[in-house]
Amino acid sequence: MKETIIPISAIVGGGICVSASDGQRVYDVVRRSVSSGDRVILSFSGVTRMTTAFLNAAVGQLYGEFPESRIRERLGPPIEYEPWHLSRLKMVVDRAKLYFSDKEKIERILEENTGRHNDKNL
Repeated sequence: MKETIIPISAIVGGGICVSASDGQRVYDVVRRSVSSGDRVILSFSGVTRMTTAFLNAAVGQLYGEFPESRIRERLGPPIEYEPWHLSRLKMVVDRAKLYFSDKEKIERILEENTGRHNDKNL
């Protein structure tokens, strides 16, 4: 199994990782590597700001596409991180696991409690 280090700040073009669109760019690289059978290592070197919206797009959505067992197998421990990077990553991973464990139920609860409708035709 080939190991691929993915430098987040190089993909984003700097250390400010706040937008979901930048997270999507990281996700595309991660997804491609995971799909091809590589083991992915995320490098947080140079990341000075990072939102959960960015991480949801970059990492969280993996749980909607791949079984958790495959993610555990293919996503290695991150490198060059600071403690706050890991605490946000853990928060996003925990929420993604919960959300994708029963997406319909979570969507229904959100809709009932917020009045938000997921109808894109409105």
